[in-house]
Amino acid sequence: MTRLSFSQSWTLINAILALWVLFSITQAEAAVLRPHVSVTGDTVTLGDLFDDAGTASDIVIAAAPRPGAPTAISVSRISQVARRNGIAWRNTQGLTRIVVSRSGVPLAPEITRAALADAIAEEAPAVAAKGLIEVVFTSGADRLMVTDDETPSLAVEQVAFDTRSGRFRAVVRVPEESENAQRFRISGRAYPALDIPVLTHRMRPGDEISEADIDWVRIPATRVSQNIIDDTRDLIGFTPRRSLRPGEPVRNSDVEPPRLVEKGSIVSVTYRLANMSLSTRGRALEDGALGEIIKIVNPRSHRTIEVEVTGTNQAQVTPVGPIRVSSLK
Repeated sequence: MTRLSFSQSWTLINAILALWVLFSITQAEAAVLRPHVSVTGDTVTLGDLFDDAGTASDIVIAAAPRPGAPTAISVSRISQVARRNGIAWRNTQGLTRIVVSRSGVPLAPEITRAALADAIAEEAPAVAAKGLIEVVFTSGADRLMVTDDETPSLAVEQVAFDTRSGRFRAVVRVPEESENAQRFRISGRAYPALDIPVLTHRMRPGDEISEADIDWVRIPATRVSQNIIDDTRDLIGFTPRRSLRPGEPVRNSDVEPPRLVEKGSIVSVTYRLANMSLSTRGRALEDGALGEIIKIVNPRSHRTIEVEVTGTNQAQVTPVGPIRVSSLK
């Protein structure tokens, strides 16, 4: 049996110790730091930062940022907390800070628009008097978020509005009532607008417009002339004078009441005299819509009278005095 010298024995012991150290590395000591982290709760833990923090996973290192507002944690701070809690980590990646973000729910643009419209209407009542305030964002609005358990809300703390250009800058708080609310700067443009009824599909002369044929669009008030129809009562029951395209504002001159009586057609006429009612027929001398006064001629007497159109080829005479007649020329 060969005996080892002292130096050989010492070398063997060192080799055994090295192997023992190599194979006794704990799971926590093999942890890797993540350069970018996204959390869902109110705190940032070592388990969020390291891919395997072992028993130290629940150790809190910082408060979580607000959704939409990432923050950074220095690697030196992380290293100190990690080593105090048994994570023998080495910064082999050369990291200096870790970016931490928090997941959340984007705030619906309608909520932001409504809050800003109210604030601008209060700031510029003369603009609000011209119509509804329409808001278009240019920056900042896409970062507004709340956590899953928060009520989606927003408060406008400051707003600066230029009435000439329509541009605004605002500071908003999200969510409105939270103690940990985040403040954001947003900008955009606002202008008065009106809701205008438009047709949903192409319609031609003779087509009667119904409520089902109508939709609404919001357009700048500056594009709405006095001739533009803004009330469905001026559309429903009417017919186009020309072919009308969908989605476009309709002018008063574009429509007319439907023709219930056409020139040359036979019209049934009812005479109402006190408690007596008489009926006759005549030929229309002109077209007529509901409620219009037209002339008809009696084929036998060849006399003309004025009647009020009440329906399709229907008319009535309700004289307040003698019935006006004239000879047909």
